[in-house]
Amino acid sequence: MATETKKVAPSEDLGATTETALSDKTEYPGQTMGIVALVLAFFSQFPALVLGIIAWMWSNKAGVNNVPAKVAVAVSSVLIVLGVLAVVGWVIFLASAVQGFDGFGGWDAMGRPGFRS
Repeated sequence: MATETKKVAPSEDLGATTETALSDKTEYPGQTMGIVALVLAFFSQFPALVLGIIAWMWSNKAGVNNVPAKVAVAVSSVLIVLGVLAVVGWVIFLASAVQGFDGFGGWDAMGRPGFRS
C-alpha cells in the first residue's frame, strides 16, 4: 500500500493577529507581556525592564504601538536609578556615622576600666 503525501500551504497568516473570544479587539504581539512587565515593574525592576523591552520590540515588528510596554520600561528604569541612589546614600550615611566613632578607635575605650588595654 502506497501512501501519498501532499504539501499543505497555510491559507492565512495566523501569527500577525488573533481574535479573542471575550471582546471584539485584536490582540497584538507583546500586548500581554507588556501588561505583565508593567505590573512587575513595581515589584522586581530588572525582569520587568527585560520583559518590557522584549514586548516593545515584538510590537514594533508588528507595527503596533505598545503603551504598557513603554510605561513598564520607563517605570522600571526610574525605579532602578532611584534604588541605586538610595543604596549610595545609605553607604554615605553609614560611612559618616562610622567616622563619628573615630574609625573604630573609640571602641577600645568601652567596657570596664580593668579590662582596657
